[in-house]
Amino acid sequence: MGSPKAARSKAGQGGIWRRRVSAPFVVVLVAAVLVLVAFTGQFVQGPDASSRFTPVHVEDSIPRRTPTDQGLETSDSSRQEGEGSDQKANAEPDESPDEAIREQQQPPEDTTEYSGKESALQVQENEEDIVKEAGSAPYTKCTPPSSTTVCDLSNLRFDICELCGDARTIGQSSTVMYVPHTQISDGEEWSIRAQSRKNLPWIKKVTVKSLNTSQPAPRCTSKHAMPAIVFALGGLTANVWHDFSDVLVPLFLTAREFDGDVQFLITNNQPWFTKKYSTILSNLTRHAIIDFDSDNQVRCYPHVIVGLRSHGDLGIYPNRSPQNYTMMDFRLFVRQAYGLAAPEVGIPYRADRDDPDKKPRVMLIDRGKTRRFVNAAYIIQGLEWFGFEVVMVNQNKTDSSSLDEFAQLVDSCDAIMGAHGAGLTNMVFLRSGGVVVHVVPHGVEFMADAFYGAPARDMGLRHVKYSISPEESTLLEKYGWNHTVIKDPEAVRSSGGLEKVGEVYMSEQDIVLNMTRFGPILLKAIDFIM
Repeated sequence: MGSPKAARSKAGQGGIWRRRVSAPFVVVLVAAVLVLVAFTGQFVQGPDASSRFTPVHVEDSIPRRTPTDQGLETSDSSRQEGEGSDQKANAEPDESPDEAIREQQQPPEDTTEYSGKESALQVQENEEDIVKEAGSAPYTKCTPPSSTTVCDLSNLRFDICELCGDARTIGQSSTVMYVPHTQISDGEEWSIRAQSRKNLPWIKKVTVKSLNTSQPAPRCTSKHAMPAIVFALGGLTANVWHDFSDVLVPLFLTAREFDGDVQFLITNNQPWFTKKYSTILSNLTRHAIIDFDSDNQVRCYPHVIVGLRSHGDLGIYPNRSPQNYTMMDFRLFVRQAYGLAAPEVGIPYRADRDDPDKKPRVMLIDRGKTRRFVNAAYIIQGLEWFGFEVVMVNQNKTDSSSLDEFAQLVDSCDAIMGAHGAGLTNMVFLRSGGVVVHVVPHGVEFMADAFYGAPARDMGLRHVKYSISPEESTLLEKYGWNHTVIKDPEAVRSSGGLEKVGEVYMSEQDIVLNMTRFGPILLKAIDFIM
C-alpha cells in the first residue's frame, strides 16, 4: 500500500502528466468551437462587442438604416402626452404652448446632410440589410403599394396620403418624403391641406414627395418604430361642433386602429386645442405630440398618413371604414376616455328609478349670444312643472371650465336641451338612451337633422326636434310678417346661400319659447326617459 504521503505524491505526478497531455487537445477543441460559432453567426455580441451595426431598441425606434447614420441617437417616443397638463376646457389661443405639445430630442451634433452619393434605391437596399442584421421585426401594419401614387385627392371633403415602407418628415419645410420600394418612380409631388375640410384656404399645406431612384433621401435624425399621422388644426376650430366634426371624429377614424401606438405631428398648431382636448388626444396616442411647423428633425417612420379621413358632418359611415367604426363607437370611446359610466349602465333616472324622489334631469344650454332663450327663467319654470330637475349651463362659462368636470356633469343628466348650435355637441357625453331636445330656430330647419339629428341617432341617443314658429322668433319684430325673411326662408337661402342664412337666421335671431306649444315635445322626451 505504501505511505499516504507517497501515494499523494504519485497521484499528483499523474495529474500533472494528464494535464500536460490534455491541454493541447482542449485548446484545439475550444478554438474549433469558437470558429464554428463565429461562422454560424451565433456569437452573442455584448454592448462593447466590435460590430459595424448599432444595437437597436425595437420598443422606441426603427433600426439604423444607412451606415452613415450609425452614430445618431433614437428619439424617446415612449413619453406620454399631456402628463400633468391643465385640462381647462377652452384656453385662449394666445396662451403659452401646452405641455402636451413638445419636441422630442434635439438632433445630435452630427447633422451633416445626406451626401447624395447613394440613390434612394441604394439607400433602401442598405437599410434593408441593416434591418435584417439587427434582427428587428419589420413593421407589418401596412403594405407598400405596387405603384408610387400615395395620395388620393378624389374625395370632395378631404385629401389624404398614405406612405408605407419608408417615410421621412421634415417639419420646418412642411414636407413628407416617401422612398419607394419599387425601382421605377416618377418622383411625384402633391400639396394638400391635412384636415377634413380641404377647401378652407387658410389651412397650411403639407407637401408630399415620392422620390425617384436618382434623388437622394434626406438623412434621418430620429427613427421610430410606430406610424405617424400629420394633420392640421386651425380651420373652423374654436367652435365645439367644428372641433369634433372637423378634427376629433376624423382623427378617431384615422388613428383609432393603431390602439395608441401612433405619433401625431400637428401643423397649424393651436395650443388651446391640444390643452382642451388633451384627454381625448392622450387616448388616441401614447406618444409625444410634435409641433410639426417648428420641428427641426428629419423623422423616419415605417408608415405615415398625411391628412384626416372624414365621412360627413359629425358622422361616421361604417361601410366606408375598414374597421366598421360607428358614431356609437366614437361616443363610447369619448366616454371611456373621460372615465364615465360603462356602456351597460343606464341613464341616471333609470339607474335610480327606485328612488321615489328621483326626477329626470335635463341640462338646459343657454347660448348667451345669438339664438338665446330670451325667456330662460320662464322655460326653467315650465321644465320643472313637467317634472324635470333643471341644470342651467351658460355656454360661455362652460368654455372656460374644465372639460373633464363638464363631461361628468353631462353624464349625470338624462337629457340635454338647447337651441340649434355648437352647445348640443356635448351630447357625446350622454349615456346610451339619453335624449337630445333640439330647438330649431326659424329658417334653419333644412340643416337641423344633418347636423344634430342623424348624429344623435347614430350615437344611440334619442332625438326630439322642435321647430319654433315665427311668433317665437325675435326676427318677427324686426322684419314683420310681410318680409321674405319671415314668409319664405327658403327663398332667402336660394338667393343668398349659406352666408345669408348665417347672417340672418343664425346671427340675428333669438328665441321666445312658447311652453304651451312646446309641451308635447317635453312629454315625448319624458316618455323616452321613462
